[in-house]
Amino acid sequence: MESVKEKSFDELVEHFLGLSLPQHLAGGVTLSNLPGDAQDFILRMLALMKHAGCSTRNFNSILILWLSFTIPNMLPRAWGGRIPPITIPGRHKKLDDFIAKMELTPGKKPLVFVDIGCGFPPVTTADTAQRFPDWQIIGVDRSFSDYVLYNKNKNYACYNQKDGFQYFQAQQGSTSPALYEDPKTTRKLLDQLFKDLLPLLENLNSLESETVEKDGSRLIKNHIRDFETDNLRFIKSEVINLKLQPAKVCRIMNMLIYFKPDIRKQLLHQAGELLDDDGIIIAGTNGLGAQSRYAIYQKEGDGLFPSQFAFSLDNLGHLAVMPWFTIHKDDPEAMLLAECSRAIRSDQSFWPEFRNRLDELLMDHEICQRKTDKYLHFPKEIMPFDKYLEKGFIIWHAMQKEGYADRAIDALVRAGFTAWKNPVGDIAVKPPADCSLF
Repeated sequence: MESVKEKSFDELVEHFLGLSLPQHLAGGVTLSNLPGDAQDFILRMLALMKHAGCSTRNFNSILILWLSFTIPNMLPRAWGGRIPPITIPGRHKKLDDFIAKMELTPGKKPLVFVDIGCGFPPVTTADTAQRFPDWQIIGVDRSFSDYVLYNKNKNYACYNQKDGFQYFQAQQGSTSPALYEDPKTTRKLLDQLFKDLLPLLENLNSLESETVEKDGSRLIKNHIRDFETDNLRFIKSEVINLKLQPAKVCRIMNMLIYFKPDIRKQLLHQAGELLDDDGIIIAGTNGLGAQSRYAIYQKEGDGLFPSQFAFSLDNLGHLAVMPWFTIHKDDPEAMLLAECSRAIRSDQSFWPEFRNRLDELLMDHEICQRKTDKYLHFPKEIMPFDKYLEKGFIIWHAMQKEGYADRAIDALVRAGFTAWKNPVGDIAVKPPADCSLF
């Protein structure tokens, strides 16, 4: 491993994927300029890409940009070792749809939904509470920030009374590199704004929410209180200390990925202790409402068993980054996704047509174009990130409508998987007997 880490990024790509990068991409990532955890991330990513049967032609300028700027600022080291609470409204809509299709009806007591690691601000937990007004929704996290600061551009930062600055995020959950290219300057500006607004608060010792505003910026104290409703409450706690009414559903999204396998299994077991006899756990990760991968665990008797592993079709995309997003080596969900991807990519009755149709849609929507060198090329002026996301959803809706998810499932069946389309349209497989999901 040490000899591998001594190579340049370009050499690593060739080492893992077999071809050198073309001239317009070569030199795009300088490993020596990246912190150690980002370098380790790239090694894990390339190993996963190899496992998934990807070629060097999966690389493009957008992925290079993510590796250079965005990924280093999404890792815990950038936030003092904390799990970054990256969030956006609607991020878990599909998972809420999954629960809705189970057609569970509350009895004399409301059904309980526990959102473990709900993050802060807990906008996705609030989404779930609105979706299921007859349920009791409980958001759980080990910490909730004391203050949230919104600048005039609606970027926000979290602060604590004791520890000060914790985290900042771009408007509406965007991970555009613009805000992160100079994080020291960004934080300096936010810190000064926080110092300007903090003295305007009147009740620093109160546990209630309070908001002050100045020149288009806002500082909110105890913002967690603003999210509570008749069917939504929040508990600051470690999972092991929770004592709750048995839950029908536990959701653990974008959290387990940060823990080593032994701790991950322990957390799953503890979450299973919170479930009703036939309850389920939904655990996995996704991007900003896209590129999701997740497992459904069913409680049966005294045991907890993975009943399905599912992933969205866009994980097979040319511009996808979340399939390769891991924090620890041999992440079980990422490894199983890579195995499924390899089977699909190897299917010559499906993959060439899928790849060509996706190329057509990317070109039609003026995102990028595959040229004679067989690599994707982007316009000199990259479109705004929110526009890119919007067009991405349109493209994948079209791919889904044209039946490519069904055909990917057929490819998995031909490769020996037990596969089907789950109730929300994602590709699902029965985890193999030797799978280490749990």
